[in-house]
Amino acid sequence: MDLKIRAILRATEWNQQKAAEYFGVSQSTVNRWLSGSEPEGQRRDAINEAYAKFVGQDVASTTPISGADEIRKLLEQIDGLKPADVTALLSVIKGFQQANSAQSEQSQPRDRSEPATPRREPSPSQ
Repeated sequence: MDLKIRAILRATEWNQQKAAEYFGVSQSTVNRWLSGSEPEGQRRDAINEAYAKFVGQDVASTTPISGADEIRKLLEQIDGLKPADVTALLSVIKGFQQANSAQSEQSQPRDRSEPATPRREPSPSQ
């Protein structure tokens, strides 16, 4: 939720006090939300509505992100990341995608013969 609040602040150019007035809470409450405290009930709904109104897209969308351009756009929205950080993260993500792709290709079932049945050695007679 803190990402949505940060996106709202960025899109509206509000400070914490202005956001607090909009949501009908104290500035310290907005600060707690930005620090990871989760708003509940009507306040959470109001944040979701403000996000849809001011930012215009749903971060928690269930549509998968595909392609380097979409990933880059999402990374560029993260507050505090420099362009070099975005490039580095994109490189790491591409590496994970390639590794996962190679792993899934290796784990595909292939024509394999049945494993050999172990031979039983006769036990010595007494």
